[in-house]
Amino acid sequence: MNTPSEVIRLHTKENGTLDYDTSVPCIIFSPIGFLTDEEFKAFLNLGLQIMIEKKKIHGKMSWLADTSRLGAHLSEGWAAKEWNPRTLAEGIQHVAFVLPRDVFGKMPVDNYLEMNKENQSSSKMSTAMFEELEAAKEWLRSSLKN
Repeated sequence: MNTPSEVIRLHTKENGTLDYDTSVPCIIFSPIGFLTDEEFKAFLNLGLQIMIEKKKIHGKMSWLADTSRLGAHLSEGWAAKEWNPRTLAEGIQHVAFVLPRDVFGKMPVDNYLEMNKENQSSSKMSTAMFEELEAAKEWLRSSLKN
């Protein structure tokens, strides 16, 4: 069953966007090309602040990383060890990825997922990877119902 999406653009920079899909509910982070560590961390920190606010409205919230246009380089170690515990502390534990098309973009996503398995606090993070954005949204909707 496809739920109509209402996607609202919340933040735009040259190398990415943050959107809010009320139908899931989720924040969608879409990095474009190459991001520095500082840029990546700024997107994730702002995204977490927004998720905390939107969770007050919905009672639940999730994160969707549309990395399909990611070029390379993310602070995946920081995300797994620093961002995930803060996100989990706010009761947000579902993360979906739309996989990068570029092989160099796939490496940091794979590294992040592997670090999640190894990191005790991140192991409670439920993650899944998808080829298509709508499939990722549907998984998040279903996961949030349980």
